[in-house]
Amino acid sequence: MKYLEGHGITEFVLCVAYLKKQIIDAFGDGSALGFKIQYAEADVPLGTAGQLRTAAGMLNETFLVMNGDIVTNLNVTKLVATHKRTGGVATIALKEFDVKIPYGHVIIDGNGKVTAFEEKPTLSYMANAGVYVMEPEVLKEIPTGKVESLETDVFPKLIAKGKAINSYFESAYWADVGSMADFERVNDEALTDPSSIGQGSVASVD
Repeated sequence: MKYLEGHGITEFVLCVAYLKKQIIDAFGDGSALGFKIQYAEADVPLGTAGQLRTAAGMLNETFLVMNGDIVTNLNVTKLVATHKRTGGVATIALKEFDVKIPYGHVIIDGNGKVTAFEEKPTLSYMANAGVYVMEPEVLKEIPTGKVESLETDVFPKLIAKGKAINSYFESAYWADVGSMADFERVNDEALTDPSSIGQGSVASVD
């Protein structure tokens, strides 16, 4: 939240289910931190979309969505500006993800003839960074009280309906802290050298 405060964001809706009491007790209404925090509660985890749907009554204008298990210094100011410039119902922040293939990659033609051979190549993909800007109409595509995924349910549905979903990419620090091992690794990096994860640096919109 302190990172987002650097981009002028001080109002938050936390979608909570698992361990929600501990989270609410820890952050309260946010006033002690200089924020305004509201909670969208569910009794059981509802997936990335179903959980977001619980916040529908609190979101009536363009809003930023972030997964709770990532650490990044992505410039959300530029992300929001890109969304407003390009239009569409949602903009997905991307990260570059490299996959090292442990075997030789054999390329063949329609007759089975080998046309090329790459030994243990590294393939690069644009992956979902778990950070989005959305319009409230996206919430209308999510059923209430049902386990639903943004990635496998909602976004494909919007695309099938011809709704514009745009993307934003920058070379930013990004780490998944969804496992204890990853959390401890990133936490150690932050404590040892905060600059290694880029926290505190906020670039301006061009």
